[in-house]
Amino acid sequence: MFIFLFSAFSASESADIVLLIDSSDALGRRAFPSVKSFVNRIINSLPIGPNRYRIALVQYSDDVKVEFQLDDYKAKNPMLNQLKKVSFKGGPLRTGNAIRRVHETFFRSPRKDRSQIVVVTTSATSDDPVEEAASRLRRDGIKIIALGIQEAVPQALQSIATPPFHYKFGTPRDLLAFSQNMSEVIGKAAQMEIFTATPTPNSVADIVFIVDEGVSQANAEHIREFLQNTVNSLDVKEACIRMGIVTYSTEAKVLTSLGDETKKTDILQKIRSFSPKEGKSHLGAAINMTTKRVFADRRRSVEKVATIITHRPSDDDITGAASLISRAGVTVFAIGVERADTAQLTQVVSYPSEPNIIKLTEFSDLPRQDKTFHKKLFNKIKLRLYIQPEMKKQIKSGCMDTERADIYFLLDDSSSIHVEEFKNMTSFVMEAIKLFTIGPDNVRFGVVQYSENTILPIRLGQHTTRISLEKEMNRIRHRALLETNTGAAINFTRPLFKDARQQCRGNVPCYLIVLTDGKAHDDVKVAAQLLRQANVSIYAIGVKNASKEELFHIAGSTSRVYFVQQFEALEEIKNVVVRDICNEKACEVRKVDVMFLVDSSGSIHPEDFAKMQNFMAEFVKKSNIGPEQMCVGAVQFSGTTKEKFPLNRYLTKNDIIDAIGSMSLIGANTLTGEALVFISDYFEAAKGARPGAHKVLILITDGEAQDEVKTPATALRDKGITIYSVGVFNANKTQLEEISGKPERVFYVENFDVLNKVQNELRFGVCNPEEECKRLERLDIVFVIDSSGSIGPNNYNLMKNFMIGIVNKSDVGKELVQFGALKYSDDPHILFDLDDHSTQSAVIDAIRSDTHLGGNTYTAAALEHSKALFTEARGSRKHRGVSQILMVITDGESHDKERLEKVSKKLRDDKITILAIGIKEAKLDELLTMAGSEENLYFVDTFEGLQNISKKLSDNLCNNSRPECEIQADLVFLIDGSRSIPPKDFERMKVFLKNLLDLIDYNDNVRVGMAQFADRYEEEFGLGAYQNKPELQEKIISVTMMKGGNTYIGEALKGVKAFFNSTRRRIPRHIVVPKLLLITDGVSDDPVADSARALAADGVEIHAIGVGTVDRAKLMEITDDSDRIYSVANFTDLPSILTRVTKEMCQDKSEASKLHSKTTF
Repeated sequence: MFIFLFSAFSASESADIVLLIDSSDALGRRAFPSVKSFVNRIINSLPIGPNRYRIALVQYSDDVKVEFQLDDYKAKNPMLNQLKKVSFKGGPLRTGNAIRRVHETFFRSPRKDRSQIVVVTTSATSDDPVEEAASRLRRDGIKIIALGIQEAVPQALQSIATPPFHYKFGTPRDLLAFSQNMSEVIGKAAQMEIFTATPTPNSVADIVFIVDEGVSQANAEHIREFLQNTVNSLDVKEACIRMGIVTYSTEAKVLTSLGDETKKTDILQKIRSFSPKEGKSHLGAAINMTTKRVFADRRRSVEKVATIITHRPSDDDITGAASLISRAGVTVFAIGVERADTAQLTQVVSYPSEPNIIKLTEFSDLPRQDKTFHKKLFNKIKLRLYIQPEMKKQIKSGCMDTERADIYFLLDDSSSIHVEEFKNMTSFVMEAIKLFTIGPDNVRFGVVQYSENTILPIRLGQHTTRISLEKEMNRIRHRALLETNTGAAINFTRPLFKDARQQCRGNVPCYLIVLTDGKAHDDVKVAAQLLRQANVSIYAIGVKNASKEELFHIAGSTSRVYFVQQFEALEEIKNVVVRDICNEKACEVRKVDVMFLVDSSGSIHPEDFAKMQNFMAEFVKKSNIGPEQMCVGAVQFSGTTKEKFPLNRYLTKNDIIDAIGSMSLIGANTLTGEALVFISDYFEAAKGARPGAHKVLILITDGEAQDEVKTPATALRDKGITIYSVGVFNANKTQLEEISGKPERVFYVENFDVLNKVQNELRFGVCNPEEECKRLERLDIVFVIDSSGSIGPNNYNLMKNFMIGIVNKSDVGKELVQFGALKYSDDPHILFDLDDHSTQSAVIDAIRSDTHLGGNTYTAAALEHSKALFTEARGSRKHRGVSQILMVITDGESHDKERLEKVSKKLRDDKITILAIGIKEAKLDELLTMAGSEENLYFVDTFEGLQNISKKLSDNLCNNSRPECEIQADLVFLIDGSRSIPPKDFERMKVFLKNLLDLIDYNDNVRVGMAQFADRYEEEFGLGAYQNKPELQEKIISVTMMKGGNTYIGEALKGVKAFFNSTRRRIPRHIVVPKLLLITDGVSDDPVADSARALAADGVEIHAIGVGTVDRAKLMEITDDSDRIYSVANFTDLPSILTRVTKEMCQDKSEASKLHSKTTF
C-alpha cells in the first residue's frame, strides 16, 4: 500500500529524472518534433549538474532505446545537442514494457538521498498491461508523472501516475505549452514523501467508507473529490487493497462491496455515481450493514478499516452498532463536517478516539484532507501489522523484571454489564496475567467481583501457575446484580492487601486494577484514599457510562486513569496498563547511557521547542538517575551540530533538567545524517560512556533530513547503540525507520502537544533492551562451590551473591528451574538436593545460610561426588529431557588435578554440561579440562569481577534452557530454496532446524517431514521416515538446495497439504496437532491466501519465519496469527529466535487438544 504526502519543506535540490517519450505509430512521425521541443524546454528549465538534477532520455514504442544515461552529461548543452540527433522510432505502443525496462535499467537500487522521477508521455491505450509495471516502480519509491496526448485515456494515466501527477492534453501543441509548468510539477514530485505500509507490494487491507448521502449537490461533489483522491493514492486491487462504499440516509445501501471492483478505474467509476439523497441520518443502521454484509470475512490477516463521513448527528442508536463493529476487529475513523456530533463519533471510532476523528467546518475543506487521512490510515495499519506484535513481545520480556508484585483485579459485576461484556473483562484479566511470571516468589494475582455485594472468587496467591489461574478464571460467572457499590468493594480489598503483606513477602509492590462501566452508588473517594495510604497503587479503567471524575478519585492520578467507549476496546489498553505497572521497576538496577539528539532547526517554533524540552525533562524526572543507573547527555543539531552536555557532566536530575532548560533554537536546515556521525563519539569512554552500560540514542525531530541518514545510523546500531526516533506529524516516518532500524522503535505523534503521551512507552523500551531470554525457565542446576581456605569468608559471600543473582534470574519450581548445591574443600558436603526447595526464596535462604569451610581444594573429588545429585532420586529430571548443568566455582589449583580429566569426561558423557568458573589463582588448563570447551569456561581476576560475567553466563544457560515440549504433533518443515538465498544461508537454515529438534522432545509423539520450494515444490522426506533423532538431523543437513528462480509459496502450501492427509498416517493418531514451519526470505510470486485457508481448514497450525525484508502482511495471510510470525534481519540471526519459535511450536492450541482435555475430566 502506498500513501503519498507533500513535505512542508523546500523541494529536493537533487533528483534523477528519466524522460520516457512515446515514439510509436500511435503518436505519429508528424507529432514527434513537438515532443522533442517539449523535452528541450524541460532540460532548459531545470538546474542540471552532478549534485543537482541528472537527466536521462529514453524513447519507446514496442521496445526502448536509451538516448543518454543519467551520468552521461553534466551540463545542458551536450544534452540538447544529443537531443537534436534523436529520430522517430515507430512501431506498436507498449508502455508497460517500457516502464519495466526503465525500472530495470535506471532504478535497480532505489536511493534515499535523491528523488527519483519518471516523466512518461503516451498517445493512446497501450497494447500491453501497464498498471502492474507502474505499481512496481512506485513501490520502490519512484514517482511517475504521466502526460497523455491525442487518444490517451485519462483513467489509464491515473493508473500509471503517482497521484496527482497525471495530465491529459488534446494535441502535441497543448503538451508543448504545458512545458512552462514542468519545473514546478517536477519540483512538487521531488518534494513528495512516499510511505509504504510494508516494504513490499502485497499489503492486504479492506477499506470501507460509510458516507452520509443527505447532502447538497455541491457537497456531494466535495465528497466525490475526496474519495477519488484517496483511491488514486492507494494500490487498489484484489491481492492488495480492496475498497467498499456504503451510503446512507434513512436507509443504508452498499454502493460497492469489497471485491466487487478489483480495478482502480472501476472504483473511481462507482465514486462518480455517488449522488445525494434526502432522508434521516441512520448511522447505526449503516454501521450494522457494513459489519454484517461488507466485513463478513473474519480472518485476522486482513486489516479492516471503516471511515465514516457525516455532517450531522445520528437519528438512530449507535451504541450497539459501535460494539458490533468493534467486535469484528474493524478500525474505525470518522470525518465530522459542519454539525456532526463529536460526542457520538467518539463512541464509534477506535481507541484512542482523539486522533481517529478529523473535524471540519465545511465540506469544501474535505478534498484537502486526503493526505492527512492517508497518514492516519498508514500509521494505524503499521501499528497493527508491525508495532503491536513487537510491543507485546517487548512487554512480556520487560515484565519479567517485575520479580514480585501482588495484584488484585476488581471487576464490576452489576446488571448494566451484559454477559458478553463481562467476558471481555475476564479476557482482559487473562491476557494481562500472561505477560507476567506467576508464582509464590513472583507475581501473585487475585480477583474480586462486586455489585451490591462483594465476593472473592480468587484469593491472592491461591493459584501459583498461569494454567490453574486461567482455569479458575473460566469458572467465574457474571451475577448481574442491581447496584454498583464500588466504594464498599474497594474497602473490601484493604484487609486482603494487609493479609498479603503479613505473608513475609517483604516490601512487595501492591496494585488494585478496577474495571467498571458506570457511576458508583456509594462514595469511592474516602475508600480509595485509605487504600492508597496503605501503599496500594490503584488503576481505574472505565467503560461506556463510567464517570471520569470518579475514576480520578479512585486512582488519585490522571496517569492511572483509562477510559474506553466499548468493552472490546479493553484489549487496546491492556498492554498500556501492564507496561505502566512494569515500568516502575524497569530502570531500577540497569545501567543505561542515554543521549538525546535534538532537532533545533528553523522549522520548529519556539513554543514547540519548549514542549520538546519539557518532554526530555519529564523523561529524566521519571527515570532513576545516578552513576550506577541512568546517565544522560544531549546534542543539538540543525545545519550544524553542537554539544550541550556529555554523559558524565551532570549526575543529578535537577542539574540535567536545568541544562535541558537552557537549550535554545539554532535555526537553519536539518542535517540529521551529519548529526548522527557527530554523536557517535559520545558513546565512547572519552565522552563519559560507561563500559557495560546499555547505550541508547533518542532522536527528536519534526521534519525530514536533508542529507543521507541510513549509513551513519547503521554504523551506530552496529556499535550496539539502540536508536529511538520521536517524530511529529511532518517528520518523514520512512526515514525515521531507517534511522531506528525497526518500526517499533519509532514513536510518532500528531503534534507537539501530545509528545508526553509516548513518554512511558519510550522509557519502558529504553530500560528493557531486547533479550531473547531474560529468565531461565527449565533447567536442573547444581552449584559445586569451592569453600577452601584460600577464599576467605568475605570472598565466599561474594560467591554466594553471584549464585543468588543466577537464582534471581530463574523461575524456580518443580516444573521450572531446580537448584542443588554442594560445597567442598578437603571433602565434599551436599548442601541441598535438586528437589529440596521449590521456591526462589527457599533456594536463596539456603545459599545465604551456608558457611565457609576452609581447608584444601579437592575439586575432582567434589565433581565425582556431585554425580549423585543428578539422579532421579535426588530430583533430577534428566529422564524428562531437562538439561543438566553443573556449575563449578573455584579460585585455585586442584589438589587432585590428575583425576580431573577422567571425572569431568564421565560427567559430560552422561549429558551433564559443566560450566567452569575460575577466579584469581584458578588454572586455565584445569578449567578447560572440566568445561571441555572454551565456550563453557569463564575466568575473572577478582571475586568482585564475577558480576562482569553474568550476561555471558546467562546467555549460555538460556541456550541450555529447554521449554517444556510434550506435544503430539505432525511437524513439517517447508524451506525456501530459491536463488535469492546464498548457499551459506541455506546451510544456516538447516542448522537452525537441526537445533530446533534438539529443543523438542522428539519421540513417538512427534513425527517430522520436510519439503523444499522455489519455482517448484519438492518433498524431501515424509512424516515419520526417521524416528531416530540423529538420523533425522543428519538427513536435514544433507538436503540439497534446488536454486529455483521464483518463490511460489502458494503452490508450496498446496503441495505440503498432502503431508497432513490422514491416509498417509501409519498409525491412528486422534490427538495429533498438525504443524507447519515455513522459512522464506522473499515475497511470494503467487497468491497464498486460498492455500493457507485450505490448510487452516484441515486444522494445520502454520508458523512462518521471514528473513530480511519479507512482507509481514503476507505472512499474516499465511499464519492468521501474529504470535506465529517470526522475523530476523538475516540468516545469521536465526539462533536469536530459536527459543521463541520452540515455545510457540510447543504450545498446543488445537481443537483436538481442547476436546481431549475436556473429555479427560
